[in-house]
Amino acid sequence: MAVKNNNNTSGPTDDVVLDKPLASSPVALPEKQSDRWTESSSDWIAPPANKPAAFQSPRTAALIAQDLSVSYGKQHVLSRISFTLYQGDTLGLLGLNGAGKSTLLKILSGAMAPNQGTVKIGEHELYENIIAPRMKIGYAPDKPAVYPEFRVTEFLHFIARMRRLDRRIIKSSVELVIDRCALGEVRNRIIGNLSTGYQQRVNIAQALVHSPKILILDEPTNGLDPVQLMEIRELVSSLAPDQAILFSSHLLSEVNSTCNRVMLIDCGRQILDSPLKVLSNKKNNSFEVRLAKDGEFNLNDLPGIAHACRTKAGHWLVTGDSLTPEHLKSMLGSRGQQAIQINTEENYLESIFKQLATPAHEDDPVAGDPVSGDPSPNTTDTNEPGKKGNAI
Repeated sequence: MAVKNNNNTSGPTDDVVLDKPLASSPVALPEKQSDRWTESSSDWIAPPANKPAAFQSPRTAALIAQDLSVSYGKQHVLSRISFTLYQGDTLGLLGLNGAGKSTLLKILSGAMAPNQGTVKIGEHELYENIIAPRMKIGYAPDKPAVYPEFRVTEFLHFIARMRRLDRRIIKSSVELVIDRCALGEVRNRIIGNLSTGYQQRVNIAQALVHSPKILILDEPTNGLDPVQLMEIRELVSSLAPDQAILFSSHLLSEVNSTCNRVMLIDCGRQILDSPLKVLSNKKNNSFEVRLAKDGEFNLNDLPGIAHACRTKAGHWLVTGDSLTPEHLKSMLGSRGQQAIQINTEENYLESIFKQLATPAHEDDPVAGDPVSGDPSPNTTDTNEPGKKGNAI
C-alpha cells in the first residue's frame, strides 16, 4: 500500500511504501494517524496440495517460492527449488559450502533474479512489484551489510530512511532494535572499530529496523567465538515468535538449537524439507537402504515411513517409529524393489549430512546383482560407531 505524505516537505522519505507496516510492528503511529493505514483482510494461504501432513494446517504463508532455478551456462546453481515459509517458522537452510544457499537467499531477498521461477511475498510477486514486498523482508547477508565509517545509531537511522520508514517513528524503531540486539553499549561507537560479534549484531539490526514480516539470515554466526555464537542464537530464538525466519547454516548444531524446521539442499537440489521434530524423533528407527537399481521409486511412498531421503544413486536414508530391517525388506520386495544392504543409523539428519559429504564411489553397488542371505564383499557389516550392518 502506498501512502502519500501530505506535509509540505520534499525528499525521498515523503512517499511511504509499506504494506501493513505497523500491524506486526511493536511500534505504532500516534492514535490520530491510525486511520491512514488499512489492514488487509486476507493473507495468502498456501494450498495444501503436495505438502506433508504436518504442513496442511491453514497457517499464514509469509513467503512462497516456486520452481526457482539459476544457471550459468551449463552450470546449474539451483534446480527447481520450491517451498513455503509460514509465519512463526524458523526454517534452517542446511547445505555444504557451495550447495547454493547464499544464491537462494539472494533471490528470496530480491537481491538477484532467478532464471526461472517465482517468489510471492504475501499478496505480491517479488519481481513484479519490487518495492512493496521488499518492505516485508529483512536481509542480513553473510558478510555484514554495514558502512564501517558510520556510528551504530547513525547507520541505523540511515537504513530506516532508506527503507522508507515513516519519519515520525524512525527514532523509536531504531531504539527498539538497539535494545533487541543488545547494542546499547556501543550505540555511539564507529562500526569499523567493533568486534566481529557486534558487527554481526548491527547487521541483524539493520535487517530488523523496519519490523519486517520475513527475516533472512545468511550464516549469521560465521566467524564468531563460542560466546558470541550463543548470543546470536539467543537473539534469533527471541525473534522467532514475531517473524518468519529463514536461517542458513552448514552446521547441524546451529539448526538443532534454533530452528523448528529444516530444508537441506545439495548441489542446488532440494533434498528434504521437514519439521525438525520428525527428523530428530528419538523413538524412530533410522536406516540406510542401498537398492539394487536406482530409478523413480520413492521410499516415502512406503507405509510406516516418517521420512525418506535419497542422498545419491541407489542410496536412501529412512526413518519411522516401527521400522525394522525385515519389515523394510518385505515392503521393498512387495513393490518389486530389492535391497543390497540395510544399515542401522543412530542420527537420521546427521547421517544424511554425512552421506552428502561423502562422494559416490565407482564400486557402490547400485546396478549390481541383489544380495540375499549371506553378505557379499560389497555388503559387509560395519563396526563404525552408531552404525550396525544388516546384510539383506
